[in-house]
Amino acid sequence: MVAVGAVLGALVAVLELTGRWAALGLLSVHTATELPWQALGATAGACAVLAVVSSVTATAHALRTAATP
Repeated sequence: MVAVGAVLGALVAVLELTGRWAALGLLSVHTATELPWQALGATAGACAVLAVVSSVTATAHALRTAATP
């Protein structure tokens, strides 16, 4: 699920940056589009870690509850 969210977020970012670049081009302002890859990677990694921890915690709780009579 985290991968799907990361791909959708990247798609939205590309669309937004393309629109912004085109609008600046209409104003005769030519600029390079740069993405903060380190921040994007850190955010995606943190989301992945939180997803795994949440899944393991919920599974452990469910298995412990099911094992107790």
